[in-house]
Amino acid sequence: MQVIRKINNNAAICVDGKGRELVALGKGIGFGALPHDVALADITRTFYGVDAKYLDLIGEMPEDVLEFAGQLADVCRATLSYELSPNLPITLADHVAFMVKRAREHMVVQMPLAYDVQQAHPAEYRLGEMAVRGARKTFGVRLDRHEATGIALSIVNSAITMSERTARKERDTEALLEGITRIVEDELDITVDRDSFDYARFATHVQYLIDRVLAGEPIATQNEELYDDVVAGYPQAARCAVKASALVEQRLGGKLTQEEQLYLMLHVNRISERVTSRT
Repeated sequence: MQVIRKINNNAAICVDGKGRELVALGKGIGFGALPHDVALADITRTFYGVDAKYLDLIGEMPEDVLEFAGQLADVCRATLSYELSPNLPITLADHVAFMVKRAREHMVVQMPLAYDVQQAHPAEYRLGEMAVRGARKTFGVRLDRHEATGIALSIVNSAITMSERTARKERDTEALLEGITRIVEDELDITVDRDSFDYARFATHVQYLIDRVLAGEPIATQNEELYDDVVAGYPQAARCAVKASALVEQRLGGKLTQEEQLYLMLHVNRISERVTSRT
């Protein structure tokens, strides 16, 4: 196998014997002049078909998290009857890394819709429960069992299916998402790369909020008590959430609750940190 591009010292873009490009992991495989050959015995894991916008994330992700997510994705593919995106190991790694980070910082955020997800997607929820048990043991952290909800949703969202949304709803939603993103850019004085993984992740969470508003099913957990603390800690993100809520009300006729604004603040702050760290 030939290494043609370095991601970091332990991850690289390679070409296999059939001329197919892939992402390979292995100790030291990215080190040295390019291109160079690497023995198959030195490669611990491969990912085929990964979108280019996820490559930077792979380079930043701890190796143990990537390996954990890769194993989880393998189990998902062996268990579920439908096709899953080749990006699933990377999106799972991102979710697991954030979950573990929150646990180590003792930040407990209840997962909304736990019961609904468990009922609607029982197979995916069981995989999420298995992942939570595995993460507790692998990373030595205390995790609430409802963390399975987020993992289950990541799996469901990776299903390769035809969209059920109408073209009109797609256009309206995309316009609203763009409006919210511009609010974030203007308020925080940053530029968000629309082709980046950070934006794709942010867009997924905003889409979730929009869908809840359209369905008339607001988020309802006990996280609202964190609202004042988060507003005080992240005033710029809070201003973004207030302006975004006003835009949602204007376009959709429904307001974001304080809890939904809290949810948005956390993800506004996250994309801000990611963009700022790369400038």
